[in-house]
Amino acid sequence: MIPYLLAISFLLHGILLVAIVILSLRVSKAKELEKRQEQIAKEIEDTFTAYLLEIKEENVQLLNKLEENGDNGEKVKTQEVPLEDVPHNLNSRKNINRSTNQVEGREVIQQEWGNEIETHSYQPPVPDERDHYQPSIESSVFQMYNEGATVEEIAKQLDRGTTEIELTLKFHSRMS
Repeated sequence: MIPYLLAISFLLHGILLVAIVILSLRVSKAKELEKRQEQIAKEIEDTFTAYLLEIKEENVQLLNKLEENGDNGEKVKTQEVPLEDVPHNLNSRKNINRSTNQVEGREVIQQEWGNEIETHSYQPPVPDERDHYQPSIESSVFQMYNEGATVEEIAKQLDRGTTEIELTLKFHSRMS
């Protein structure tokens, strides 16, 4: 009886030892993953910091250029505009004025701290008379196939080979 109990005890000790080793491996993998994530987060933070510094330098240069160009004696007429009239991406709690540069006739949003943001009124593109929609070969193939045309009929109408049409249909069926 004692040998059986000893065998069961050794078996249980072996199973527990294997379980402890497996758990310690999982914990070490989790720690490595956490270290990698911290390193990636630090790299992203460094990248953002570098971009912010670059943007700040560009802003300083822009302000210097605006100050240089602002001393040429141009008259700027300023009027108060309700915040609803300002585009949504420019809304802030700052005092925003809309001013018109009389020399060039451009509209400028002028914020309380002196920065100016030029706005342009949107002019939709005028369609050219020669611009017209022409569907792609693939969409024409799918449309004709869905309407019940055979591969040979599609190939004749589109002046393509039957193999090309078959491959197009096969690739489309695999993708969807």
